[in-house]
This record gives sequence, C-alpha cells and structure tokens, in this order.
Amino acid sequence: MKRLPELLAPAANVECVVAAFDHGADAVYIGVGPYNLRGRSRSASVEDLAQTLAIASEKGKRVYVALNTMPNDDAITGIRTLLESLTERSCVPHAFIVSDPGIMSLCRAQLPGVALHLSTQTGTFNRESVEFWAGAGIARIVVPRELSLVQIERLCTASHIEMEAFVHGAMCMSISGRCLLGVYTGRRHPNQGDCPQPCRTLYRVSPLHDNQTETDEWFDVEEREPEQGAIERAFLFNSKDLCCLDILDKLVATGVSSLKIEGRNRSLHYVSSVVKVYRAALDSLVTGKVYKASPEWREELDRLDHRPYTTGFYAGEYALQDTAANRPLPQTRIVGVVREFAAGRGALVDVKNPFDKGDALNVLPLNTKKMPYEMIVRGIRDIDGNPADRAITNRIVILEVDAPILATGDLLRKA
Repeated sequence: MKRLPELLAPAANVECVVAAFDHGADAVYIGVGPYNLRGRSRSASVEDLAQTLAIASEKGKRVYVALNTMPNDDAITGIRTLLESLTERSCVPHAFIVSDPGIMSLCRAQLPGVALHLSTQTGTFNRESVEFWAGAGIARIVVPRELSLVQIERLCTASHIEMEAFVHGAMCMSISGRCLLGVYTGRRHPNQGDCPQPCRTLYRVSPLHDNQTETDEWFDVEEREPEQGAIERAFLFNSKDLCCLDILDKLVATGVSSLKIEGRNRSLHYVSSVVKVYRAALDSLVTGKVYKASPEWREELDRLDHRPYTTGFYAGEYALQDTAANRPLPQTRIVGVVREFAAGRGALVDVKNPFDKGDALNVLPLNTKKMPYEMIVRGIRDIDGNPADRAITNRIVILEVDAPILATGDLLRKA
C-alpha cells in the first residue's frame, strides 16, 4: 500500500476545525469572506483564519481557504481587498481552492507562495486539461464526481500534480456543481455562493393543454402509496449522498493525494463522526489485511443526518437519485460535550440539549482509536454539587457515570 492520502475535512468555524483535527483529519478547508460558494452561511473572519492557522501549526496540520466562487467584476474588488488583508495580517494558508482564472491571478500577485488547488467547479475531465492546468501553475486538481475509478487513476498517472477526490457527503445534480436551476427559479446564483437547492424540493408532473394551461391530470412519477389525503409528489432532482466506505481501498489505489469530505455547512457532530470513521478506515489499510468496511463504521455514519448512500459514478452506480424522500432524520443528536474529567468528581459537561438521570447516552470518543460506546447517566449535579434529575440546555453539569471513563472532548449523544 502506498502512503495514505490526506484526509481533508470541512470546517464551518474554529470549533469544527479543532474537532476535525482531533478526530484525525490531516487538513481542513474553510471559507473566509463571502467568496466561497457558501454565501448565506457564516464564513470565517480573518481573525478566525489566524486562530485556525495557529492551531494547525501546533498540530502539524494544513489549512486551505476556498475562493472558488465565479465572480463578476463587482466582486473582484472585494476579493482583492480580502487578499490584501490576509497579507497584512500574515494569515497565509497552505493553499487557495480556486476555479476562476481572474482569482488565480489575484492570488499569485498578492500571495505568490501559496499553492493553488483547482476546484471541482472547473470540471477537469481529461489528461489534456490536467496538463493545461499543470502548466498554469496549479498544484492540485479536485476531480469531478462524475468520473469512474478507472478514469481517476488515468488522471493520477498522467501528471505529476496532485489529485483530490470527494469521499463522502452531499452530491449535486449538475456536472461538477455548475447549476443554474436556482437562478431560473429564484434568481439566486449557485456559482456565486447562493444556491437555494431547488433540486431538494418536491415536484409534480402534469401535461399541458394547448401547450399553455395545466390539465390538472397529475402523473405519478413512481409507484408508491401516498399518505392518506396527500398529493403524490416526488423529489425529481434529489441526488443521494456519496459514501465511499465500501470502496475506500479501491479509491486510495487510484493514487489520489487527498480524500475530501463535503460539508462546510455541517455541524460539529457531523464533522467529528465522519472524520473519525474515515480515519479508522484509512488507518486499517496499512495493516496488510484485506480491506473490509467495519459494520460499526457504517453504523456510525447511519446515525447522522443523511440521504441514502451511494458510491456514485466511482463504482458504476447509475441510480443516484432518491425520489421518495428529501432527507431522513438523524438517529442521534448531541446533548453534551465533556469539558473536563476528574477522577472521583465526575465529568464536567457543557449541555447542548436536555437529558435525564438514567438516560442511556452514546459516547463519540475524542480518542481516534476508540469507536462509540454506550453509557448510563447514574447521576447529575449542578456546578455547585446539588443533585438534579435533568440536565438543562446551555448549563454546565457534573455527571456521575460508570466506567469506561469519559475524557475531555468526548461528545455525548442521545437517540
């Protein structure tokens, strides 16, 4: 087995950065300012980036900044100002993720020593394109999710520059994420960071009378029984979620340098869980044993908020839509984070959602070598030591628990 590829995690904020690193990510990618295809989400500030870079330096990790919007002239001034601010503050990431040649030029002019990674938005499908971008100074290409494993391997062997592939997360219905459906239906531009996700909503199909007016004769788009009194509809454009756990060894064997988890809008819980699972799976590849995805890895991923999983085009699956439902509810939610553990005193827990004495909780350990386990809350005390039957949101409580002992950073979850 060759050297393992980098495990690259998304991060919405500094808390997610720390969680990603602590659970086994080698690098994170974040958005700084509004130029990163997550225009309606809170992006990191320059101060957040400075803190993130300091954390990464201490842990020997890497930080990439997404600047992969496709800007018009009005946005270029803001991007130039942002890059000048990064230079003035000496906030120098390990790479910029870019898709627009104009942004590439600005990055080179302002921060010439920072590597450029080509976003999947650009759509690099062939070896000639790889060589073009290599000649233009691109250090890494994020390959399209529409390629097969064989095609990815060809690109990896065709050039000396690095290839990065998505390994887990939501997929877009359009080629390499280049979609105008949001513009057509709501005048919100996906390629400028403002995707309203119209592909995730319900649709009905009806013929038109004289090509103008609806006949009110609605067609069923699949054979299923509607709920009592419900109108038959379907999610016509709703893609499944990518999950490469079952083919991870084959994806690594293509020669990719980095495996990317999608989800910069995802929660601390999601980032921690997915990173933990793929870290364990990747580390198992160096044991020399035949790779097989562990059932407990899949069980952990199934706990999360997700659509039905697929290996996508990588392994030749072509039924990639889920027309029946938008997204199932998660099986668990975070109820607390262990801030401190003291033998004989108990675990000091920051409560995120209520739970009760006697509840069975699932623990997501910070220790990358330990998988989740169950525990019973034997007792709850407030910060002054007074007993309580219930832990209330946004409070600090002390838990009395049986072994195994909790550790700082563990996440507590409840079904």
